[in-house]
Amino acid sequence: MVEKVRRFAPLLCAIVAWVAVLVGVAGACPPGYPDPGDETATPDAGDGGSGASLFHPDEQHLADNQDPYVGPGWSESAGGAPPVSFDSSGVSLLSWIPLGDFNASATDGADCWGYTSPSGREYAFIGLNTGTGVAEVTDPSNAQVVTHLTGPTSIWRDIKTYDQYAYVVSEGGGGIQGFDLTQIDAGIVTSAATVTTGGGTFASHNVAINETSGRLYRVGGGSTPVKGLRIYDLSDPALPVFVGAWNDRYCHDAQIVTWTEPPFAGVEVAFCYANNTSGGGSPGIDILDVTNPASITLIGNIDLSVAPIFSHPASYSHQGWLSSDRRYIYFNDEVDEGATGNPTTTRVIDVQDLTNPVQVATYSNTTAARDHNLYVKGTRIFQANYRSGFRLLRAFTPTSLGEIAFFDTYPPDDNANYNGLWSIYPYFQSGTVIGSDIEKGLFVWAVDGLPVPALRGAGLLTLCLVLGFAGILTVGRAR
Repeated sequence: MVEKVRRFAPLLCAIVAWVAVLVGVAGACPPGYPDPGDETATPDAGDGGSGASLFHPDEQHLADNQDPYVGPGWSESAGGAPPVSFDSSGVSLLSWIPLGDFNASATDGADCWGYTSPSGREYAFIGLNTGTGVAEVTDPSNAQVVTHLTGPTSIWRDIKTYDQYAYVVSEGGGGIQGFDLTQIDAGIVTSAATVTTGGGTFASHNVAINETSGRLYRVGGGSTPVKGLRIYDLSDPALPVFVGAWNDRYCHDAQIVTWTEPPFAGVEVAFCYANNTSGGGSPGIDILDVTNPASITLIGNIDLSVAPIFSHPASYSHQGWLSSDRRYIYFNDEVDEGATGNPTTTRVIDVQDLTNPVQVATYSNTTAARDHNLYVKGTRIFQANYRSGFRLLRAFTPTSLGEIAFFDTYPPDDNANYNGLWSIYPYFQSGTVIGSDIEKGLFVWAVDGLPVPALRGAGLLTLCLVLGFAGILTVGRAR
């Protein structure tokens, strides 16, 4: 019975929700939810990020390119006001390091990630068109540049860390750049091995790591041949060893975890945000068993171009992240806001049955901005939404979301263009949050106040049904 309710939840949800609209029912969600390939192809060196159509679904990405901010940054420790006025609520700016402070030739920011050294000191990594910038954020009110790590020229760059190493990939080629972080507390970061095995292309769109299994996944990259995942063993973290690949579809981003629930307990599961090609087609989530990288199998998938009646179809499978209990995925599609004119939309996918993922809810706020990257920590969802900046959502229940704080890094507007905040990292033990902005560089924030403040006003009705004999839920959004 529970399975039947789950399977037909979207239809039931829409019917009940529209009845609620007609009779004027509206309310707030309860705040009691607890925090809980072709390997023989000639390798492509990458084109340096000069051709968005090769590995981005929307040519507007390059058309939107703007000059970087040129001017001073700011730190709370220095006092005074920031040189730019940013609209915000519930988020405090502690430091801001512009692109040029990392490298004088840097004109574009990309992804970001964090690292905590064995001593407990905290560091931010930011992708730049010239390489990778590193800053210490142990004192978040006085963030300091550590170094700049030169890399292939590209406006797409991604970083992850494992053990005492950082791994950097880009659409500019170069394979995997490995960096030794053992002396980072002394301000020294040295090059380790550069790995170009894996076939097909030296370019990558993203990099993902399963820390439980000690495997690195090089994701996407270039346009031909189609590239999904290339898998590397990190038994020796200084020298990743290629062990397998999956190239059935183009994978734009991925999250890989070791599953703990039957019937897949112990299985290494890859959630691939996949399209037919780098330019799109049948956007969805392909769920793979990658336990044996020489024999990867499909567990289940969802085609998000086939929308439930309470949601518009997805335009592109971009990125997502599992809820803390691993029962749901919060998914973003960076193209649909511009393609369909819908407001910023987060989709909720039920993955309790890995063989049959189902979209069960959406959350939309009133901004027009494209959503880009999101990460989940407890019941909070940290979003980097281009021109509307850092948006902090709370999952009042797994399928009922509301915005509780924001910091807008692009003051002029919240339009659906490819400018502003690229990514965000919320996993420092200290609670410090960092974000990477395309034009403005590295932001360092504190989220104000605990417990979470109440929602700031009314918003759009989210059509959702709490599975397992629950009721109608509506959420508010304010700005």
